[in-house]
Amino acid sequence: MVFLAGEWVPAWLGMSATLLVAALGVVGLGWWVLRKDALNRAAEEAELAAAEPQPKEAHH
Repeated sequence: MVFLAGEWVPAWLGMSATLLVAALGVVGLGWWVLRKDALNRAAEEAELAAAEPQPKEAHH
């Protein structure tokens, strides 16, 4: 096909690969940030729960 000859096909493939890698990077970074945020929130909640005074049991 004469229409697809030249620099257009390699340029399209290169840009498609670049955009795919960029999209995977954004998704991976977002997943990593959300996972670390969840771990940090769980650690903060555990720290707050440990810092609260525990009610003393009444001995009869």
